[in-house]
Amino acid sequence: MGRGILILGSIFCVALALVVGSRMSVDATALVVGVVCGVLASIPGSLLIIWASYRRDQMLEAKRASDMSPHYPPIVVVNPGQNAGRQAWDSMAYPPPPSTLLPGGVRQYKVIGETEDEGHPAQYAFAPFERRG
Repeated sequence: MGRGILILGSIFCVALALVVGSRMSVDATALVVGVVCGVLASIPGSLLIIWASYRRDQMLEAKRASDMSPHYPPIVVVNPGQNAGRQAWDSMAYPPPPSTLLPGGVRQYKVIGETEDEGHPAQYAFAPFERRG
């Protein structure tokens, strides 16, 4: 039963190709033949890529299986001693707290070319936004 369907399907495909091929122009036939040849030429390269990736996966699995052996890394303990963070010769082993590094107070900015009214800076950075009295 399955073999009969395969034979009938093959006969149908050949008949369809003959009917369509007889009605196509020479340019269209050349295009179809070029596409078919291009697809057939790409098959060996695709198979080679599939084979190489399969081999790589096999090698990775073998490496993982060999790495699963009970191998424990060496344990290294370093005892820093009493003066761990600061040496006697190092005066800046720890930086001072941030509050002493930053200046205190409110910052004031002066934009060059901007007018000041009664010692107060202008409210807007650009002149078009200033309110005219």
